[in-house]
Amino acid sequence: MTETWTLFDRLADRYDEVIPFFAEFGAHLLDLLDPAPGSRLLDIGSGRGAIAVAAAARGCVVTAVDAAPRMVSRLAAAHPGIDARQMDIHQLDLPDGTYDVATGGFVIHLVAEPVRVLAELHRVLRPGGTVALTTPGPCEDGGRWDTFNSIWDEFAPRAAQRPWPDPPDVPLDMRRAGFVDVRTAALAVHLPVADPQACWDFEMSHGFASRVEALGPSDAAEFQRRALAELERMHRSGGIVVDRGATVHLATR
Repeated sequence: MTETWTLFDRLADRYDEVIPFFAEFGAHLLDLLDPAPGSRLLDIGSGRGAIAVAAAARGCVVTAVDAAPRMVSRLAAAHPGIDARQMDIHQLDLPDGTYDVATGGFVIHLVAEPVRVLAELHRVLRPGGTVALTTPGPCEDGGRWDTFNSIWDEFAPRAAQRPWPDPPDVPLDMRRAGFVDVRTAALAVHLPVADPQACWDFEMSHGFASRVEALGPSDAAEFQRRALAELERMHRSGGIVVDRGATVHLATR
C-alpha cells in the first residue's frame, strides 16, 4: 500500500466522529498511566488527539505528532494548547531526553520499521520515562461479531494487496530498542451504535477502510451489501455494540 499517512489524511475529517472509539481507548490508557500534572508527554500517530486531548485535560504538557497534515491541522485548530506537529515518527525532530511519557494509540503495528520508531522514543524519553503503545487485542463480545468477521474472512483473500505489514512483536522490539521492564495490560470498549449505516460509516472512517478499498469494485460492493445485512440483523437482535480490545505495551527507558 502507499504511505499509511495518506489513508488517514483522507479520513481525517470523519475520523472518530461517528462514535468516540479512539477517544474511549485514549481515556482508558490515561487512566492506566495516570501521569502527574505537568508531565511532558509525547503522543505519536496522534490523529485527532484521542490520547493527546485526554492527557492535556489531566494537566500534561503535550506534544502530538502525526504524519498526516489534515490530522495535525484539525487537532491544532480544535486544541490550540497542544503542540501539534506534522512529523515522520521514524525520525523525530525532537531533542534527546525531553519527555516523561511517550504514547501511541494503534500506530506501532502500522509503521514500516517498528524498531526504528521505538529507538526514537527511547532517545527522546528521559531516563526512567515510560512508553505505552496500544495494538489491537482480544475482546469478549459474546459471539456478536462472529458472522461479520466470517464474512470479511471470505473476502480478504480477494484483496489486491495486504493493507498493512505483518504485526510486529512489540515486546521484543521494545527490548531491541533498549527499553526495560517490558510488560502488557489489556483494555476494552463496548460502544453502542445507533443503526447499521452508522456502524458501516464508523468502519469506513478508520484503518478498516483500507481493507475494503483493496477489494475490486464488485467485491467491495458485495461485501458492503452483506456486511450491512448482518449489521441489520444485529440491530434487530438487541442492538449493535462495537466490542473491541487493545493490548497496551508498556516499558521503561
